Amino acid sequence: MESPSATRLSLMTTAERLFAERGINAVSAREIAAEAGQRNTNAVKYHFGSAQALVDAVFRFRMEPLNARRIELIARSDADGRADDPYALAEAFVTPLAELLGDLTSGPGGGSWYLRFCVQAAYTVHPDVATPGPGDLGRTPWTTGLKELNDRALALGRATLPDALAWRRWTHFTGFATHALADREQQLTGATPPPDDAALYLADLIDAGAALLTAPARPSTLALTPPEESP
Repeated sequence: MESPSATRLSLMTTAERLFAERGINAVSAREIAAEAGQRNTNAVKYHFGSAQALVDAVFRFRMEPLNARRIELIARSDADGRADDPYALAEAFVTPLAELLGDLTSGPGGGSWYLRFCVQAAYTVHPDVATPGPGDLGRTPWTTGLKELNDRALALGRATLPDALAWRRWTHFTGFATHALADREQQLTGATPPPDDAALYLADLIDAGAALLTAPARPSTLALTPPEESP
């Protein structure tokens, strides 16, 4: 990954924080430039072209190292014979995000806003603001690890669930894990640190994620599921 210039990096990290704290639609490009210490109030347009391109740049900046870490964890679990292990799948999704927080792992985190940024982006009504959709995960080199986890989760779910429910389980899992880590990220920036043990929090989050992916569907739920189309 090519390192961004100091100015671009300052604008991206400032935007990430302000978006996380206030929401993407509540922050102007001029505010970001001013908060980043830029005299040129049009710095965002100069360096990124648009506010939307800045949002995309923040995602890419964070997703590239997250993707590399996920690929590493996937390869490790495969080498250990855990390719079909739902706990390994949950670990590979959750751990790179948790490492941004620092207190949950031995990672270099601390002062992170990325999880809350992701949550705010997900709530923003704009087709291009949030992270790439499932159909787009293979189009960018910084989402290949996420696509692999997506594919494995769907294969895991389809072993016992209809396609529609297998897909829904993946979206439930990613939303649950991201929001849970965003909540802890928020707590870590407050005056009172989280009361629970960090290692236990992470382990339980992974367990809960694996349970989300593999819990059986009740007959009443299956009855509500649309019939699958014939190939």
